[in-house]
Amino acid sequence: MSPTSSLVSPLSFSAVRRSGALVLSGVAVALCCMLASEPAPAQDSLLGLPANAPTGYHPSAQPGMAEAEQAAVQRRYDEAIQRYDKVIAENPRNVQARFQRAWALAQAGRDDDAVRAFTELAQDYPELPETHNNLALLYARQGDLKRAEAELLLAVQARPGFAIGFSNLGDVYRRLAEQSYAQALKLNPGDARASRGLAAVRDTASATAKPAPAAQAPAAAKPQPAPRKAPELPSAPGPQRPDLD
Repeated sequence: MSPTSSLVSPLSFSAVRRSGALVLSGVAVALCCMLASEPAPAQDSLLGLPANAPTGYHPSAQPGMAEAEQAAVQRRYDEAIQRYDKVIAENPRNVQARFQRAWALAQAGRDDDAVRAFTELAQDYPELPETHNNLALLYARQGDLKRAEAELLLAVQARPGFAIGFSNLGDVYRRLAEQSYAQALKLNPGDARASRGLAAVRDTASATAKPAPAAQAPAAAKPQPAPRKAPELPSAPGPQRPDLD
């Protein structure tokens, strides 16, 4: 995948409480994060904060969540993490707080801590594709594309309609193909098939990274000549003709 490719999105949860337990009724995601220029899946953002969450997101009403989310939105990640810690200490089953805390750790550059947090969340709630997606992004940042692949496969298995996961998986496979072709050429510089394959993969990555061409303004309409006036027909004989009686 190209250096400008990215992994995606923020995460939001639609959840209800039943008998004191948190029951997930749906998941949507929206997280913004940056990717290093090293191999990484297609989207350039982690899934996480509810600020850009789709309609239907029901934020946790637990005291302390709003302040933690506000701190994260304002990029005060250390403060946000501390606030999420307090929320989780009071309710370890607050999935939103755990997910957003892991996201804040990644945003703060604490990737190893973020990997641990997302891994624990994935173990407890394997049905959440956004968690696997974010783990894939973090592994890809570290250059571990095989683990990134494994997490994305879990993501699309958990939700077959998770389009971002398939897109990111394609980017991972493209990067793996590039590495394989390059290794083949290193071992055998005369391998024409590997040379063609590497060129094709890189051309595809380059084309994907190019911005779409700007829309061109429509050509100005050419002025049309004024229609010629039809010649007048002679008047019929009668009183209107002064030259005829």
